Amino acid sequence: MAKAINWPQVYRNEVLGEDEQGIHAAFRLGSLYYEHQFWVAGEVVDIRVNHLKVRRGEVVGDLKLCKVGELTAEDFAKHKSDINSVADAITFLSNTYAQPVDTDTVITVVYYKNHPLIAEEIEQADAPNDPHMVS
Repeated sequence: MAKAINWPQVYRNEVLGEDEQGIHAAFRLGSLYYEHQFWVAGEVVDIRVNHLKVRRGEVVGDLKLCKVGELTAEDFAKHKSDINSVADAITFLSNTYAQPVDTDTVITVVYYKNHPLIAEEIEQADAPNDPHMVS
């Protein structure tokens, strides 16, 4: 299985509608991805919704390690449309990972560009929520 950036089902339509030119960001709880350089610049990864591949993407630049409270306006502009502030990021991360998150919580940010949609796999993204994903 390829490395992936996975989104909860609630982001299905947004993931499917994202452009292929812009750079997008994903926030992941903790430093493990950063410490192990799980994603590296130029690497092609699956972009998944509810663990089902809907497109591929390419990692752009280095991973960023920071506290939630250190996220920038640029980070928010590259994330999903409903994540526009530190408070939104805290809600997203605490709901997604089902654990407490605050401004001092360490996260890894990965930046990526989308490849074209994978038409034959898009319908599978309508599957019921994966029990491993909280939201």
